[in-house]
Amino acid sequence: MSKSMTISTVPSVSIDECARLIELTGENITYVIQSSPGQGKTSILKLLAKRNGDKWRKPGDNFPTDKYQYVYIDGGTLRENDLSMYMPDRETKTIEQYVSSLIDFSDPRPKVIMIDEILKLPKLLKPLVTRLILERYVGDRRLPDGSRVFGTSNYVSDGVNDTIEAHVGNRIGLVNMRGPTVKEWVAWAGENNISALTRAWVSLNDSAFASYKTSDVSSNPMVFNPRSTNVSFVSPRSLEKNDSVVKLWEVLGFDVSLAAMCGIVGQAAAESMANFFKMNSDLVRPDDIFANPENIRLPEKAAALFMTMFNLVDAITTNDEMTSAMTFIKRAAAKELQSIFVSMVYAPKLHKLAKNNALVSQFVKDNPELLV
Repeated sequence: MSKSMTISTVPSVSIDECARLIELTGENITYVIQSSPGQGKTSILKLLAKRNGDKWRKPGDNFPTDKYQYVYIDGGTLRENDLSMYMPDRETKTIEQYVSSLIDFSDPRPKVIMIDEILKLPKLLKPLVTRLILERYVGDRRLPDGSRVFGTSNYVSDGVNDTIEAHVGNRIGLVNMRGPTVKEWVAWAGENNISALTRAWVSLNDSAFASYKTSDVSSNPMVFNPRSTNVSFVSPRSLEKNDSVVKLWEVLGFDVSLAAMCGIVGQAAAESMANFFKMNSDLVRPDDIFANPENIRLPEKAAALFMTMFNLVDAITTNDEMTSAMTFIKRAAAKELQSIFVSMVYAPKLHKLAKNNALVSQFVKDNPELLV
């Protein structure tokens, strides 16, 4: 390991744990959630809405039946008059402070306010949000009881212009958010229309999820490294964007697809994906597996076996198909691959089928340590 490299020993928590922390203690503490670029911090506001049983999912949504009003503030584009401004009152001949409609005080519901890229605010604008994050005031208007305010940011060590003064840092909670594990991301991807090709590649390339905060990435060209000049790298965000190209791989052609992916996830990952995608001839069709799970050939290459498994998960619609799929997967020697399959079918989309399937339930009972 390089002598100049410092590995963080401060605990990091998952995105779901960050949302739970804000939900349970955020009324009294303003948290700033830190992570490297592209790890999904912006999704915390949506996760909070889901945890609260509300319908809000994106800026611009407004559902009167929601328990909270959700407010997204882009700290990177915030300007002086975006939260409040002073206007003359001709009748009283005084100056009154008017609060922006972004934070709608005519709505009595408590607010959940997220300030994205909060540590990138220009120094001139930081006083605008200081009272909001420390005292729950916008100008001279106090937020309704039960409101929560939190921010997101990159690590200061990422070298992307995030800074914080000590007197502010001492009044808030700085929390390190880790990126998802491969299993966590694959489970999320299966519920969010990410292609089987991308999910299979990720499952075979866990080094693409390494973090410079916890390991030496000096020889890993796929990931974000603040000492590198690469601006294209693998992250949960870039993988999701890259999947638009992956889904049209055969339509776009090899050269166009490779060029696009190099600019989204970086050259090292793009070339690895391109080679991986070429193995379609070794795949086994789900319908053939459903028809003859005990005798149909197992793909010889690990990559083809993973790809076959992901296609299989996407095709299951009945309990009989679940049984056939599990019968086929149990023939694979690697327990790790079997556990990935079971984790995926236990996701919401197939959870009911998996829970009531005898073969899947028996695997869960026999291998609890693999499903943590």
